[in-house]
Amino acid sequence: MALTQELVIQSAAGRKLFLNSIFMTDKELIATELDNIQSAIAVINQNANKKDISTLYLLLSEIKDIEKTLSGLGNNDVLNDIELFEVKTFALTAKKIFEIVQKFVFSNQLLLKAQTDFDLQVFDIVMKALDPENSGVATFYIYDAYSEKLAQLRKEESQATDTQHLADLQIQILEIEHEIRVSLSGQLKPYAGDLTTALNRVAYLDLLFAKAQFAERFELCCPKISDSQTEYIGIFNPEVKAILNERGNFYQKTDIVFGNYPTLITGINMGGKTVMLKTLALCQMLFQYGFYVPATQADIMIKDKIMFSFTDEQNHLQGLSSFAAEMKKVNEIIAQITENSKVLVLIDELARTTNPKEGASIVSAMLEILQVKQVSSFITTHYDIETTCRRLRVKGLKDDFNKDRLFDTKKITDNIRSLLNSIDYQLIDDTDGGTPNEAIRIAEMLGVNKELIIRAKTKIKQHTH
Repeated sequence: MALTQELVIQSAAGRKLFLNSIFMTDKELIATELDNIQSAIAVINQNANKKDISTLYLLLSEIKDIEKTLSGLGNNDVLNDIELFEVKTFALTAKKIFEIVQKFVFSNQLLLKAQTDFDLQVFDIVMKALDPENSGVATFYIYDAYSEKLAQLRKEESQATDTQHLADLQIQILEIEHEIRVSLSGQLKPYAGDLTTALNRVAYLDLLFAKAQFAERFELCCPKISDSQTEYIGIFNPEVKAILNERGNFYQKTDIVFGNYPTLITGINMGGKTVMLKTLALCQMLFQYGFYVPATQADIMIKDKIMFSFTDEQNHLQGLSSFAAEMKKVNEIIAQITENSKVLVLIDELARTTNPKEGASIVSAMLEILQVKQVSSFITTHYDIETTCRRLRVKGLKDDFNKDRLFDTKKITDNIRSLLNSIDYQLIDDTDGGTPNEAIRIAEMLGVNKELIIRAKTKIKQHTH
């Protein structure tokens, strides 16, 4: 999900949690995560919380991933000065984080409870052990306050002039410092579990607020969980929308509904068929990784898996042709689907690299398999396909578009921009069963070489007579 690169996670622990996120298939887990995001959004949008939110983000950015240090502590490791510093700094920062979080009035009280299912006193216990001078500063060393003998030896060390005596003092100092580290590690070991839980809770808070901020930034919606069908009202692709808007083009949101059956999508070139498939994949993944989705409204079925084959993602590195690579992928898809499989299958331009007759036969056969096994699936194509399955078509050029308009052959880029704004990207039921024959006209509108256009039109006339 390239889009999630825009996710602003503050801490190393939060980033690690995100990278280890699971594709959720449990209804309750997904619902809980969506509720938590909704609660976090409410907190972010309260004006009274603005200052605390800014402070929270700053504190979260100071949280390091000290999981290994805490694991070692729980396993009786003697922590070194750097590790003790990590524990002290975490306790100092985490305490401030939870003090802020407890100020927030969460609409989901279960969320607040989940953030504090450990003893908050653990932070004070850690600070008492690692900050004997009660400085409240995020530094650590073996303080003189730990041992009067250590303080005395260090004083003697600073005044020693005899080399041998100095060496003896340094050995004694090192021994006492080690004893103190052993003692501190022993004192902290009983709290390794609570500290680990606190680290996990901080990481979750970081990721949760990042998801909330992400949803607000890209105007995503909270999807509802459906058992019968998936329906998107105003679905959109944030990345494509941003690119088009930057270029001065309008992005048209669309609606789509589907159930446990295959759908064939046809339409003119540049009609957004591939973008639609990728957007459906994006939405399903965001939904099941616990994110809001890019749509005005969404009801989504939970799937066990998403399987797809896109024409721009075939693997040619293994020496396979485009067709062979595609067939390999399709074969893998068929092997994994069974009757009533809870999967979403998305195949773009199936068999596009072979001849139309055989290509159309392959598409029809695949649709039959998906229909028999009642699989939620989409296949896009330019072939004329005979099928009883549901068909959708990109509506195409707008009704008020002047198809006789002449385009400047020297300004193809400008022509593309103009044409993109002249296409209606709505998906409508296709009852005619044919495929659009507008490729040559579109090429002509774009200002493509006139000789090529004339020859192509001649060929079309020859084939139709």
